[in-house]
Amino acid sequence: MSEPIERRMTRTPVRRLAERYETRHPDWLVQHALTAGWIWAAFWVLMLVAADHFDLHAALWVAFVVLAVFPTFSATVIVLSQTPHERLNRSESVLGHFLSRFAGYAFAFVAWTASVVLSATIATQLQIAGKDNTGDTLDVGVGYIVGSVPIVVLFLWLMLILRYAWYLSRLRGWRSSPVSTRLPDDFLETSPRSHGIIVGLAHPGLLAATGGLAVLIASVLWIDEVTINLI
Repeated sequence: MSEPIERRMTRTPVRRLAERYETRHPDWLVQHALTAGWIWAAFWVLMLVAADHFDLHAALWVAFVVLAVFPTFSATVIVLSQTPHERLNRSESVLGHFLSRFAGYAFAFVAWTASVVLSATIATQLQIAGKDNTGDTLDVGVGYIVGSVPIVVLFLWLMLILRYAWYLSRLRGWRSSPVSTRLPDDFLETSPRSHGIIVGLAHPGLLAATGGLAVLIASVLWIDEVTINLI
């Protein structure tokens, strides 16, 4: 019996791939997806240690970091891309409402204070480095701006990873193989083995750990001396 046209039209690329490889997943991987994810990440971290010991090229460091993060990040993208935002909606208590507002205001004040101090410091350094010459001061200022871009991008990326991890904790919890989740009922419903692997790899702890490692390595490799001195 042929598949209904409505069902074929609603099959996404993710669903098609899941159905294609559904019977090819090893049983151990299906049952211990999170453990496999930690082992995979640990292996590439050991490769990073070897890269540091033998002073390998920075391109290999980048490749090792990408490989370490790839499984859990890919699974996270699949889970979040297939989940409507309203799945995260829930009623908030009065206490939680005011505590979250207080934390937001406190963080905003600290950030504003830090920006004022940092701006004054940069202005003083520009005057000293430029030696009261407008052209030299402009050149130094542009150098500081260019040098600060990497750390800003990395900080925003880390915030994104932590935000994703928080979403995952609300959607599927912290268990390695959650019994119940807040994912859509039709999420890979025809591919239970693929469903188990993807949900297992999309773990908030694994994502936060590997994502944080990626940011750390990128900081070591790409933030130059100008940025470090600026901070």
